[in-house]
Amino acid sequence: MSKVNVMTVDDSAAILTIIAAYLEDSEFNVVASERDGRRAVQRFEEIRPDIVLLDLIMPGQSGVQTLSQILAIDPEACVVMISSLGTEDAIHECLTTGATSFLQKPFTRDDFIAFMRGLPRSA
Repeated sequence: MSKVNVMTVDDSAAILTIIAAYLEDSEFNVVASERDGRRAVQRFEEIRPDIVLLDLIMPGQSGVQTLSQILAIDPEACVVMISSLGTEDAIHECLTTGATSFLQKPFTRDDFIAFMRGLPRSA
């Protein structure tokens, strides 16, 4: 079985490191990690990962703006918004913009892997 390619986008280097560690030795492969929304959009266009894990709150360009730009490139992209500030309004905005799902921080490795396995894959 081929690995599922994942791009992570979070302004926190610690979160990027944790996610990469969680996905190590699984069927998921982190192919890119970005700390900036604009760069994430450029990288998405270059590599077209199967799943994008995107932080909601980032300096400069917000996660929702980044989500919109990724979906403009590929309307079928599987983008999961991640945040510790999962207010109902924020979750609603992400999902209506087109996010596949919303994941609340913090999360355990087991819960995270189970969540990832339940996601649809981009075609």
